[in-house]
Amino acid sequence: MDISTDQQWQREEFIISTERQRLDLDWIHSQLQRSYWAKDQPREKTLRAIAGSLPFGLYHQEVQIGFARLITDYTRFGWLCDVIIDVNWRGHGLGSWLATCVREHKELQTVRRWMLSTNDAHQVYQRLGWRVVQEPHKLMEFPLS
Repeated sequence: MDISTDQQWQREEFIISTERQRLDLDWIHSQLQRSYWAKDQPREKTLRAIAGSLPFGLYHQEVQIGFARLITDYTRFGWLCDVIIDVNWRGHGLGSWLATCVREHKELQTVRRWMLSTNDAHQVYQRLGWRVVQEPHKLMEFPLS
C-alpha cells in the first residue's frame, strides 16, 4: 500500500504544505523550545518527532511561519500536536486554517478518532468543531515520574 502524503493548500500569499523538504527545522526547533509542552527539548528529539509523524508547514512568501504535525495510522486515529504560529502572525486565523487543513488531508479521510491536548487554546479548537472528550473514563495514560 502506498500512501501519498504530499499535499498543498493556498490562501492569498500563504501556503500550507506537507512536503518535508520545505520544513525549516531550525525554526521549528526554536519555536518548540519556547513552548510549554516541549520546553528545552533537544534538537534530536524534535527531528525524531517530525520523522515519526505527518508534518504540516505554513509559509508566507517561502518563509515558515507555522507548523503542526499529526501522529497517525492513516486509518482510524490521529493526534494533532505541536501546532505553532509565529508570534508575529497570530490573530490572522492562520492556526485555525492550519488545523482545518490537517483534517482535510486526502489520506486522512477515514480517520474517525481525532485527538489533541492543549492548556490554553480550547476556544480556538472548539470553534473548529473539536470538543472536550465525552467519555474520559475510556482514556488511560501511563504516568512517568
